[in-house]
Amino acid sequence: MLVIVAATSATADAAEAGLRVEGATFLHQRAVGPDRILVTAGPFDDAKAALVVARMRGMGWPASDRPEGGGHLTAWNTHTAPVVVADRLWVCFPWSESDRFDAPPVVEIDPGAAVGPGAAFGTGSHPSTLLLLAELVARLRGGETVLDVGCGSGVLAIAAVRLGAATATAIDIAPAAVAATTANAAGNGVGGRVLASATPAEEVVGLFDVVLANIGAATLRALGPALVRRLAPNGWLGVSGISPAQISTVAAALPGLAIVSAPTLEDWASIVARFDGVPPG
Repeated sequence: MLVIVAATSATADAAEAGLRVEGATFLHQRAVGPDRILVTAGPFDDAKAALVVARMRGMGWPASDRPEGGGHLTAWNTHTAPVVVADRLWVCFPWSESDRFDAPPVVEIDPGAAVGPGAAFGTGSHPSTLLLLAELVARLRGGETVLDVGCGSGVLAIAAVRLGAATATAIDIAPAAVAATTANAAGNGVGGRVLASATPAEEVVGLFDVVLANIGAATLRALGPALVRRLAPNGWLGVSGISPAQISTVAAALPGLAIVSAPTLEDWASIVARFDGVPPG
């Protein structure tokens, strides 16, 4: 088993030094994107690899174990390949070995950033997340303010900023999600434009050009009026995490909004809505 650490040109040597301390006899650096260097080290048995990954992550490095070869490596490469959204956005793990020098905007998500693998969040590959990522790709024009309710790993908020939004406010009642979003935003170089907090949706102030929520039908029905209150007059709201059969009941919990579209993917659905006439004052 090998260990792979995501570093930059300025930190790759430090990552290599840390891996050498762990007893690695094989060390290799490879550039896979603009200022993204992967440091691979080993060999380790499975238990030692897990320990090294935990130690490197404890020091703040995005790290993962990696098979040395064969079918396990093929499966690992498939699992870590970028998620491509309409050829305009890639989402991947920081340690993905896919070349991304000529890629469109890339969002790197460490699902266990700042909280450890045991509290891991999504990486953007789930159909409910893909539905909203596709809407961001299609609808963002640049300069928008975005509210991401139930931010998890921060993938939607970070993607919005990488696609041109001015700022994103990311909220989640789980402190681990706030920590993960903050760490991932910093890792993507947008820490100053993504503000993560545990503020409840009902207590958020201000209006946003885009309001996003990927949190399930029951929660969407409960929070629907609060989401509508945060939507700017000419903005749009995108919700996901529901089944096609739940579209009508969730839409009914969004007072004053009209459905623009309700795309589906596999067994999941989302709703895009705008104000039906003049928004409430």
